[in-house]
Amino acid sequence: MRLGGLAVALLLLGAVLRAQEADHRTGDYNVVNSFEFGYRAAFVNGNQETYRSAVNYNNGLRLFDGLLRVNSRDGHGRFFDELVLTTFGSGGDPYQSNSLRVEKNRLYRFDMGFRVVNYYNQLLALSGGQHRFNTEHILQNYDLTLFPTRRFQIVAGYDRSNWNGPALTSESFNVLREAAFPRESFFVFADRVRRLNNTWRLGTNFTARGLQFSLLQGWDYFKDDTTNSPPLPGDAGTGLVAPTFRRSDPVHGRTPFSRLNVHSDANRLFAVNGRLVYSGGRRNFVLDENISNLNPASNVLVNRQSFVLGAGERSQATGDLTLTYQPGQRWTLSNTTSFHQMRITGDSAFVEVRTPQSSLDPGVDQYFFDYLGDRLFTNSTDVNFQVNKVVGLNGGYRYSLRRLQSREALQEPGSTPFENPLYSFDNTTHSVLAGFRLRPRPPLTISVDAEYGEADHPFVLRSERRYHDETARAQWRSRTWQLTGALRYYRNRNAGPRAATFALANEPFLPNYLQVNRNYSVGAAWTPAHRFAFDASYVKLHLETSSPIVNFPVSGALAPYGRQNLYLSNLHQVHGTFRWEVASRLTLFLGYSVVKDTGDGRSRLNPVAPFVPAYPNVSFNGTDLIDVYPLTYQSPQGRLSVRLHPRLSWNANWQYYGFSEKFTGLQNYFANVLTTSLRWAF
Repeated sequence: MRLGGLAVALLLLGAVLRAQEADHRTGDYNVVNSFEFGYRAAFVNGNQETYRSAVNYNNGLRLFDGLLRVNSRDGHGRFFDELVLTTFGSGGDPYQSNSLRVEKNRLYRFDMGFRVVNYYNQLLALSGGQHRFNTEHILQNYDLTLFPTRRFQIVAGYDRSNWNGPALTSESFNVLREAAFPRESFFVFADRVRRLNNTWRLGTNFTARGLQFSLLQGWDYFKDDTTNSPPLPGDAGTGLVAPTFRRSDPVHGRTPFSRLNVHSDANRLFAVNGRLVYSGGRRNFVLDENISNLNPASNVLVNRQSFVLGAGERSQATGDLTLTYQPGQRWTLSNTTSFHQMRITGDSAFVEVRTPQSSLDPGVDQYFFDYLGDRLFTNSTDVNFQVNKVVGLNGGYRYSLRRLQSREALQEPGSTPFENPLYSFDNTTHSVLAGFRLRPRPPLTISVDAEYGEADHPFVLRSERRYHDETARAQWRSRTWQLTGALRYYRNRNAGPRAATFALANEPFLPNYLQVNRNYSVGAAWTPAHRFAFDASYVKLHLETSSPIVNFPVSGALAPYGRQNLYLSNLHQVHGTFRWEVASRLTLFLGYSVVKDTGDGRSRLNPVAPFVPAYPNVSFNGTDLIDVYPLTYQSPQGRLSVRLHPRLSWNANWQYYGFSEKFTGLQNYFANVLTTSLRWAF
């Protein structure tokens, strides 16, 4: 029986205990119990598949939420002192969450969680219907702490993640100059997803000489036994279906991990906080894939066989140490040193055999992997100085050094294997920070922060190269009002061959990446009395990125043909809620939320506007692209609650979901979701 059924049983048990309390037979426990049970109806117009992939609420009886709390009156119950059970969405909702907590003072604390996520995505507008999911993801976690209030504790835990269900995906099987496997098309196949992850934990927490230590040892077991098969007729969309296809790709592995945490009192003159995590595991993998397709020109069946065999060892270590010095009430100095290292080693071989062979295609490729390493070291220093009660200053410096290394071996037909030299490069980043805090009046707080940084050798073009980030915030708080506002501006430019992956001598264009973010937000909350509550907010997110596109090779060209792409987004978000206790037995709740991306302002009737020939610091030509995706998503809602009895209330809820896109309109949907329920508290 799933935890949802157990939740209902325990809630009914709570009713029995409360009835016993009325008969003065509850002993030493107080019981608080409530649950909301009712019916949901959904009316959907438009694209049903888009609605299911985004909202997915359907019709039926539901236990919307439930709470059972059992507390010992004097804190010394016989078996437990506190039991808390919460449940949401039980009875068929696509998103279900349940939790249970049982605690006995000074002896034990047990926490259990159970979640179910039903993910559905069958959008024909996504890659022509070549990618679909209809899976169920069940997540469980169990944690036990012995002697939770003492200086020495024992902790144990277990997590389980189980992901199952049918799916549809695609893969490119491009073979050089082979018409049977065209590069611009993808072959589609069906998946039966079966992934299981089990994690066990055992450790201890203890205090010694004013320091708190936490030691944890864990073991993670992973299995992926997803099976593949040709899709059913009509399921491939615009993709290709091979006449013969076989694929087996199991992955099994075990990863033990260790964790050490050290903390001291933050109010000390000197404070120390440290963390060290290490994991090292080994996984065996094998891929056996065989696909055949007909060459439309020669009418010959072309076969492609791929084999990947190996066993990989992966070690990963992460640590950080923070030292804080507070010489007085006005000064705070802290320094944090962190490192992260990941290393993958092992014998991995990729072999591909193709038939028939030709003078242009020898039919055999062999590729061997040997080593991949990633090491990152960072150090940051922060200083805070409180000048007086009104003015506070802060500053800092960041330094990071990253090294990437890899080594691979390649064997060409008719030759002996040769080993490439170890590929290695370093990237160093420096940044400085400065800011101030103002409190000109007790209700008002203003803060301004700025950061400027540079990197000398970014790994990819989208990485930070030369960037700056400025943020300003203001907040006003009184007994009944809270007003907030914030501004942020971020800009990063990474130009030229400094990006390692684009430092190619034969590129016909100069890669150039530019990102600009501008964010604005305001908010207000008003609570004049316990009968009224109102809050509203507005956020605008402006994003523009300019990046190169490496297209498929053009016939007769010696190198990939490059174009520049400009993506523009102006996202507006408005949110507001209002709660009013109209009378002693009547409560009204209203809410509204809308998200709208206006893009660059082009109307639906004029989707093709003249391209901007010159963008700041970026050159374009007539074949470049502007990407905008204007859309609107809004969701107003209302809830009416009528108290029929001190322990019973009737609720009616309405929520509207409206999705409208301007670039195609194929995925638009409009849904009204109605619920009626009874909430019983006892």
